Amino acid sequence: MKGTTKGALAVVATGALLLTACGSSTDSASSSPSSAGSKRPSVVNVVNGPLGDQGFFDDAARGMKKIEAEGSKIQIIQSDANNPAQWKSNLESVSTGKWDIVITGTTQMHDILNQDAPKYPKQHYIIYDDVVKQPNVASIIYKQNEGSFVAGVLAGLVTTNKDKFPMATGSKTVGLVGGMDIPVINDFVVGFKKGVESVDPSIQVKVSYVGNFTDSNKGFDQAKLMYSQGADVVFQVAGGAGIGVLKAAAAAKRYAIGVDANQNAIQPGFVLASMLKNIGESLQQAVDDAAAGKLKYGETTAYGLANKGVGLVFENNNDIVPKDIQDKVDEYAQKVADGSIKVPTVLQ
Repeated sequence: MKGTTKGALAVVATGALLLTACGSSTDSASSSPSSAGSKRPSVVNVVNGPLGDQGFFDDAARGMKKIEAEGSKIQIIQSDANNPAQWKSNLESVSTGKWDIVITGTTQMHDILNQDAPKYPKQHYIIYDDVVKQPNVASIIYKQNEGSFVAGVLAGLVTTNKDKFPMATGSKTVGLVGGMDIPVINDFVVGFKKGVESVDPSIQVKVSYVGNFTDSNKGFDQAKLMYSQGADVVFQVAGGAGIGVLKAAAAAKRYAIGVDANQNAIQPGFVLASMLKNIGESLQQAVDDAAAGKLKYGETTAYGLANKGVGLVFENNNDIVPKDIQDKVDEYAQKVADGSIKVPTVLQ
């Protein structure tokens, strides 16, 4: 596949990782976080929820496995998705210096890390999908507004080309189901709306929020309502709750767009594409930079369409998304990458 949307992102597997109990940890073969003579940093990932979301956290875990394959000792600590006290306890328990790098992610961990990083000034941290301005924290963000823009372009092309998409009605209506009404999710929303508008300003965009990232039943219900109101495509940006959106697409015999990891095979024939944040590879790159002494703590690295950090993947779907539509989406992506199109953002 060619171009920013179709070839820029490494394709990741879609199967859910082994789900262990909340509050448990997944270790490498050695019980020691670092081995004698090892030149690779030891790395622990503190997850503010369980694995098994088939998206965001699972992709980070795949990145951790790649880090392990390069010679680092790793550990993944999971937790209850609704227990901030446990998140804080888990983070503090690994901040005493026995790990070279502590990784965590999402805006939900912002305040916890911002409070704890100054308490452990010799501990190095990486946070992904958020920015914490502390001298011992390296931040990684993803331009989800840009990736969502191309998702919006695809949705717009589907609802205005019903002759090419047999389950579309030509209603000129699409939707987005978000996890929570928070800035990072609303950055998806503004990008998606801009992409849809770029195809046809008259297309209606419906938006709703689950209220969390875990309730797949509520995700299903919200998407089901949108489909009943005429939506030809619904973009899910709701983490594990969004798996319900994909199920609703199959139930309604309409289309959906996945997020964070390649979710195209979860409901075959109904998931048009997935908007990836290249989380796993960005973490792998950060640890590689740390091993080489090049990772800059106190600074932020941003991944967008131009540096291949976000985009759409159509893998497994060449039979349901015609090549001319994929090429059209790619044209829009290239215009964002080269600066010809500016995508709005709600983030500063």
